[in-house]
Amino acid sequence: MGQVDVSIEDAVATVALSRPEQRNAVSRAMLEELASALGDLATRPEVRVVALYGRGSDFCAGADVGELEAARTGPAGVEYGRPFEEAIQAIAAHPAPVVARIHGAALGAGCQLAVACDLAVAADDAKLGIPSARLGVLVPFEVVQRLVLAVGPKRAGEVLLTGRSVSGREAAAWGLVNESVPYERLEARTDEVVRSIAAAAPLSVRGSKRGIAIALEHLSLDRASQGHRAGDFDMMAAQALASEDLAEGLRAFRERRPPQFRGT
Repeated sequence: MGQVDVSIEDAVATVALSRPEQRNAVSRAMLEELASALGDLATRPEVRVVALYGRGSDFCAGADVGELEAARTGPAGVEYGRPFEEAIQAIAAHPAPVVARIHGAALGAGCQLAVACDLAVAADDAKLGIPSARLGVLVPFEVVQRLVLAVGPKRAGEVLLTGRSVSGREAAAWGLVNESVPYERLEARTDEVVRSIAAAAPLSVRGSKRGIAIALEHLSLDRASQGHRAGDFDMMAAQALASEDLAEGLRAFRERRPPQFRGT
């Protein structure tokens, strides 16, 4: 069994992140499998909607810390973010809507995956956030843009600058997810949303998703339109990846203590 499981029933493709023992922390292999699975599903016209969820106690608790630490130095750092960006793009570019079902933790990479989905339903007590500032890394440029478009610059700043997490209920109030429900109703409610999309007119649904994407492109979501500014951001992200602060953030994470950052 791989790290991503796919099943198709009627017009619904269900994609499960499947590293439950690691709380579905995303590894390079998982991201590559996710992008590949979504790419395959994109070629299947019978699939009208994709449901994405995490097996076990969490949707996705973040990045694989071991791989992040290994990427701090050497050639691995150059390629570290590419599989994640490709997975995000596979969600965004998929012709059918992708609906996230969020329970437990959706932190870091998990929250970023949720933001990339077309719709998201969360449990009231789910925990969403991007604690990059508490670790010492930067999230991809496209993720920053999607977050700003989803919740506005002030809320995006609260997420990225403080690193605090919010409950599913608060995330729904912000617009970070579409709605939140009690955990015991999460699967049924998400299934209702998924089935309502599957029952709708396929050409209309696919056209509407494409129309939303085009509208976002006119809001400069496409990094190509950002020119040198995107390159500047990428340079800052590379500096953060190689920083002593990230080393300290990782040590603090393992030792379960507050980090002492120095800005180096």
